[in-house]
Amino acid sequence: MSDTSVPAQELTLDIEAPAAGGTSIARHDGQVVFVSGALPGEKVRVRTEEGPPARFLRATVTEVVEASAHRVPDRRLDYVSTGSAGFGGMEFAHVDLAHSRRLKAEVLTDQLSRIGHIDLDAEVLPAPAETDGTDWRTRVQLAVDDEGRAGMLAPRSHEVISVTAPPLAAGALHDLDIAALHAPGVRRLEFAWAGDHGALIVRGRPTPQVLDEIDSWLPTSFSLLAEAAGPEKNRGRGRGGRPRGRGRAHAPAPALRVLRGDSTLTEKVDGRDFTVRADGFWQVHREAAGLLSSRVVDALPADVDAITDLYCGVGLLGISAARATGAPLFGVEGVEAAIAHARDNAPDLEAQFLALSVDRARLPDSEVIILDPPRAGAGRKATSAIIESSARTLVYVSCDPATLARDLAALTGGGFAIESLTGFDLFPLTSHLETVTVLRR
Repeated sequence: MSDTSVPAQELTLDIEAPAAGGTSIARHDGQVVFVSGALPGEKVRVRTEEGPPARFLRATVTEVVEASAHRVPDRRLDYVSTGSAGFGGMEFAHVDLAHSRRLKAEVLTDQLSRIGHIDLDAEVLPAPAETDGTDWRTRVQLAVDDEGRAGMLAPRSHEVISVTAPPLAAGALHDLDIAALHAPGVRRLEFAWAGDHGALIVRGRPTPQVLDEIDSWLPTSFSLLAEAAGPEKNRGRGRGGRPRGRGRAHAPAPALRVLRGDSTLTEKVDGRDFTVRADGFWQVHREAAGLLSSRVVDALPADVDAITDLYCGVGLLGISAARATGAPLFGVEGVEAAIAHARDNAPDLEAQFLALSVDRARLPDSEVIILDPPRAGAGRKATSAIIESSARTLVYVSCDPATLARDLAALTGGGFAIESLTGFDLFPLTSHLETVTVLRR
């Protein structure tokens, strides 16, 4: 410990309010403490993190002295056989599901006000056909430790906590016996499921024998892909083994070789097929693609001359809108492979797709702009281009309240008015949510 490092402390705190990232706010000697594992209204004992001096402290609950009525048994215990259940990616594992949505709505409302200066009492609605919030993930990433055991990362750590099944997974992903898998040399396992077929992507440098063992373990309903041989690079992992949002600029992913099955999956939305790469971006919740595309279509004006879809991926939102209106479609996405699939997914449409960073694209004249950016949001260049465009309707799908608030401040300052903003709990029991904002001018 350096001379300037702040040592860990044992404190007793009263929890005041929810905060971003699934933490809660308390105060100690006038300093803000972000507490993991607590609920507003509780009194808890915590241990703070050791680290350099900062304006705030981080802490984890060690004992609940006075529990909230909304506290439930930690659901993470359902995914481990022994030892700690303290993995990341389930920040609301200890919270009643309906109450977790109220906490998310408070955070969304706060960030809209504090960052975007937007006075709006936001709501967060449950996903369609929601049950208990534990059976929704169709995309799961697991980290693998040096001994070949798969699991989730501990929060703010590279420690791998072994699991018996992929947390929060839906369908056949839920039934995978992760505890029976031994995969030394593997760095990460990426699972995806669509309809009646799935895929597993193996990242790292396992031996051929380990790949054979994975092949034998994996159900026949899954394709199996692995990184092609080459120099190993530390590409990093999402915290808690969670998949990251789409980045706007990143190093090319290593090439994949197909060991069995196919390199793509077929997603079906409103009776239409969408092809997506096994390692490509698709909405994670089993109901998200249908819900979000229907919300976009519902927001369209009666007469649409043209539609522009920014950060279009394989074309889900723009293609759904173009099919509903018959309007020509222009889509922009920085990932070339996604654009190739977008073209394949729109054979019956008047559509043009461009593989280019949204920041560099010249927007055509269109009545409607749809955008679904990564967590980094659209940013100054993209919002400026939208303001200068001819669009009268803007439908903004966001997975990050903070960057949404920033972008909405720019867009409303540029002449757009918010008609509606709705949050959807498409990441139940985690700190994340999806929003759909409709703006007009």
